Amino acid sequence: MIKHEDISVVVQGAIDPVLTKLNLQHIRKFLPRSKIILSTWEGSNLDGLDFDELVLNKDPGGFSHNYCDGVKVNNVNRLIVSSLNGIKTATSRYVFKIRSDFLLQGNSFLRFFDLFKFVESDFALFKHKILACSYFTRDPSKSNLAYHPSDIAFFGFKTDLFDLFNVDLMTESDEFFFEKNGFRERRYAPEQFVFISFLEKRNRKVLCNNSKVIDKYQIVETERYLASNFVLLDWRQFNLKPPRKFYNYRKLDHFTCITHVEWKHLYCKYVTLKPNSFVGFNYERLRLNLILFKYRVLKIIAKLITMFILGKKNKKLRKKIRNKITRN
Repeated sequence: MIKHEDISVVVQGAIDPVLTKLNLQHIRKFLPRSKIILSTWEGSNLDGLDFDELVLNKDPGGFSHNYCDGVKVNNVNRLIVSSLNGIKTATSRYVFKIRSDFLLQGNSFLRFFDLFKFVESDFALFKHKILACSYFTRDPSKSNLAYHPSDIAFFGFKTDLFDLFNVDLMTESDEFFFEKNGFRERRYAPEQFVFISFLEKRNRKVLCNNSKVIDKYQIVETERYLASNFVLLDWRQFNLKPPRKFYNYRKLDHFTCITHVEWKHLYCKYVTLKPNSFVGFNYERLRLNLILFKYRVLKIIAKLITMFILGKKNKKLRKKIRNKITRN
């Protein structure tokens, strides 16, 4: 059994004036003997925050992209710097890395750490599997994103998490890799960049030149790496409550993520070699499918309402009303 005093909790990222304070309070409640390391940016307002050790990082900045619907920022280098420096500071055997805007709501996730011990030796790269979020670990067969484990939270040996995040920062040449529809696009998604950089550091051949092209080889490779290096947990299993913005199911595309039960299918397929084993009913996928069905129905209703009221005029207003009705 893992003792709380053997865990360092690395809370990384920008300070949210409400959620970060609550998160630290919840960590004290559910992991009372664990050391809390807050890894954030120089100049942050730390008033009222409860932590044991502070890491103030120089902000490496983000990469900004101007799109038709506004500016989007890639914070991958902020993720790497705040996570790595927080993990470096830890002195315990285990590290739990969590975003500063998520809330911990329990400690039962620890029971999953030793449940799936077997690995496929050619694909296992850590000393022990790392617990990771099923949201937003992408299913490469449902999206064009291979090698994409979620970066929201990780639990594992300090040495393994340090190894994962001890990679070079993304450069402008990777961020502005090619042009699409007049906009300069990144080579990899942030989560992809971290994991692919880790794989290449470990001298693994990754046949993935960018996030826009995927084939059967990349799908199988991704599935095998996920089965032997991570245990994917739904938010409820990981005792995590996301901020409100993460409930935008359509925009954030929860439907291409790998649920815990779907991860267990990969574990049986590639590791235990029992692909037809029953691993439990996929309630999380059922829940997501119901949300998707509701969204599609609301979209049809919203389209009919806006067309009836506004006709074909004012396309932007129609879209705004539809998004309000569908909550996306």
